[in-house]
Amino acid sequence: MEIWHPTLDESSIHLAVEGSCGGTTLGLQIARQVIDEGGRVLWAAPELPDGVRFSQIFSDVSLTASSRFHAMNLVGNVDQSIESLLKTAKVLPNVSLVVLDDYCPDSGPMPSDIITAVNKLISDTNWTTLLISKGGTSMDSSPLVARGKNKLETDKVWLLTRPDSDSKRVLWMDDSEIHLRLNEEGFVC
Repeated sequence: MEIWHPTLDESSIHLAVEGSCGGTTLGLQIARQVIDEGGRVLWAAPELPDGVRFSQIFSDVSLTASSRFHAMNLVGNVDQSIESLLKTAKVLPNVSLVVLDDYCPDSGPMPSDIITAVNKLISDTNWTTLLISKGGTSMDSSPLVARGKNKLETDKVWLLTRPDSDSKRVLWMDDSEIHLRLNEEGFVC
């Protein structure tokens, strides 16, 4: 089994996840991929990723390379936070990935101020933007609903689900399913 690597093309990706199925881990894995390829990552969230999980994903990354991972605390006024994130991303050299993790409430409709701020962020970028949030319950045959899907101006919508209580996950990308397994190093296929 090998570590799964998506193709990144400077698009904006809305990743909706089932609770506790590894959304942050998937984001960290993509961040690691970007850093391995020489890029810089800007990560914004209300809380930093779990230190143990971060260490597992970045275990083989040199200290010099891992210094291209920049974390920002995403708290307070969402407009100001996103504006600060955007300014930082434009000032730092070679930013290839900006991640917003847990940027909205876990349930209910996505607040309009968050939608406006996120749309401003993704409209003015030349890097891949990854938005990670909890998905909602589907009322049809879909495995999950990406909340705010019709209001966020993202290029792609991905859904990460956990069909069973084991380490198997399914990542829905457009019309395709990718079957993954989550282990200490991240997602493998």
